[in-house]
Amino acid sequence: MAARWPFTKKSAEPPRVIKADKRKIVEYERKKDDGSKQKISDRSHLENDSFKEAMDLLGEDSKES
Repeated sequence: MAARWPFTKKSAEPPRVIKADKRKIVEYERKKDDGSKQKISDRSHLENDSFKEAMDLLGEDSKES
């Protein structure tokens, strides 16, 4: 005769209900920054000599092709 099966079926446990913790809601307020608009409108770099030289070099390449 065969020996008794040593493993038994486990009973299913009911699903556990996890209570949701109330989390703190953090709200941030953006400060108005006009500095970025000034940086965008600042075009002084276009008058820089090294920038003009670089554009001249790039402009010659685009004319050849």
